[in-house]
Amino acid sequence: MRIFRTTANPPVGSRRFASRSALSSLMRGALSTLAAAFLVHDPAHAAEAYPSKPITIVVPYAAGSPPDTYTRLFADKLRQKVGQNILVENRQGALTTVGMGYVARAKPDGYTLVYGSNSSLAAAPYLFKSLQYDPLSNFSAIAVTSESPMVLIGRQELASKSLGEMLQLMRDEPGKHPIGGGAITQEVVNGMLQRAARIDQPYARYNNPNLNNDVIGGRLDIAVSALGGIESLVEQGKLHVFAITAPKRLTGKWSGIPTVSETLPGFELTSWTGFWAPAGTPRPIIEFLHAKTQEILKDPEFFKRSQDSGAVTLFMTPEQSDAFVKKEGPRWGALLKSINVEAQ
Repeated sequence: MRIFRTTANPPVGSRRFASRSALSSLMRGALSTLAAAFLVHDPAHAAEAYPSKPITIVVPYAAGSPPDTYTRLFADKLRQKVGQNILVENRQGALTTVGMGYVARAKPDGYTLVYGSNSSLAAAPYLFKSLQYDPLSNFSAIAVTSESPMVLIGRQELASKSLGEMLQLMRDEPGKHPIGGGAITQEVVNGMLQRAARIDQPYARYNNPNLNNDVIGGRLDIAVSALGGIESLVEQGKLHVFAITAPKRLTGKWSGIPTVSETLPGFELTSWTGFWAPAGTPRPIIEFLHAKTQEILKDPEFFKRSQDSGAVTLFMTPEQSDAFVKKEGPRWGALLKSINVEAQ
C-alpha cells in the first residue's frame, strides 16, 4: 500500500496559468503548500512511494522473549496492511540500550523502527552515566501501544497460600526466602514490595531463562515476572500467580488473579511498550505508521493475544506518546532512587 508520491518539480503546464489571474496564483500557492507537506525528508527519495522496500523493526530483547513475540505478531499484521515484508531483528544487550542506540543512529527514512519500553526510554537515563542515545531527542514516537503488569509467582505447591500469607512468612524469616526477577522493571517491583511489606529478603537477579525453572524446582519461593512469558506454565499448573501489580484486576481469562493492592493498598506498577522511529523521520511516514498501528491494535486476533499475555491495549497519538515518555522519565528516575539503584 502506498501513502504518497511526490515529484521534484511542478507540472510544466502549471506555469502558464500563473499570470492569468490572482485567483489561479493563490490556488497554485495553496497546492504547493499542500504538496510540500508530503515531501519525503530525503530529496533523493522524493519520487518514491512509502513503503517501497522491507521495513525492519529492531527488538532490543532476545528472540523468543515476550517483547519479541509481541513484535513478530505486530510485524505480521503490518506486513498484511502495507504489502511489504516486515523484518524483526533482535539486538539485545546492556538492558536494551544496544538496540536503541543502533536505531537512534539509523537513517530516518521510515525503514528502521524499534520496539521501545519504559526500560529503554524512561529508566535507562538513570541507569547509565553514559547513554548511547537521548530518549527525547533521538526518537519520534509512532505510538505507545500497551501496558502490562508484573506478576508475583511461585511453584504450584504454594497455591493454597495467599500473597498475604507468603509475605508474613517472609517477614518472619528474614534472609531465608530470596525473591527472583529479571530486568529493571522486576527489580523495581521487588524493591517496592520489600519496602511496602516490610520484609528483608535478598534479590536474585536473572539475566537468563532459568528463573522459571528455579521457581518450579523450589529454589525460589516467589519471583517477579511478566505474565506474557509464563502463560503456558500457569495454564499447565506448573506455576502459581499470587497477584498482579496492576491498579485493578485484568479482564479476560486472568480476571481471577488478585492485585497486590488488595493486600498492600496503593501498590501498583506497570511496564509500557510501543514503537518508535529515529528522530527526523518525515511526519507523513510517522502518521501513516501510526494509522496502521491503530488498525492493528483493533484487530480481533491481535487484541485477544495481547490480552491473553496480560497486556492492556493503549491508544495514543504520536504527540501523546512523546509527551508520555517525557513525563515518565522523571517518575522512573524517582522509583529507581527510592530503591537505591544508581547510574553505573
